[in-house]
Amino acid sequence: MTLPRPLATVANHLSPLMGPFVGRVPTGAVLHHRGRRSGRSYNTPVRAYRTPDGYVVPLAYSRNAAWALNLLAAGGGAMTRYGRRYQLTQVRRAGPEARELLPARASLMMRSLRIDDFLQFDATPPQKRR
Repeated sequence: MTLPRPLATVANHLSPLMGPFVGRVPTGAVLHHRGRRSGRSYNTPVRAYRTPDGYVVPLAYSRNAAWALNLLAAGGGAMTRYGRRYQLTQVRRAGPEARELLPARASLMMRSLRIDDFLQFDATPPQKRR
């Protein structure tokens, strides 16, 4: 299940305002991806939860969100968290079992909201400058 469509509409209008801040708060991240057809660059604010191999992002509004389809089609992209940029690889869909990778409170929240679809990916940390 996903959240009601009106909430997605509100989120779409708030995304440009949240972009500069979301990558600097816990679980906040900005995904950088290219449109499948247009080739246009997009920056999408999301909640990204750290896992042993990378990150899990809930698909709260739609299993087929454009940003998720873009990352899946490209096989990767980039993500900014706390001012650091990560390369994303091994992008894949995950089901309700991905909730077990989340912190307890986040897992409970996803379960109570009946969010069963997630995007999971590996993340290569940024190179340290010499």
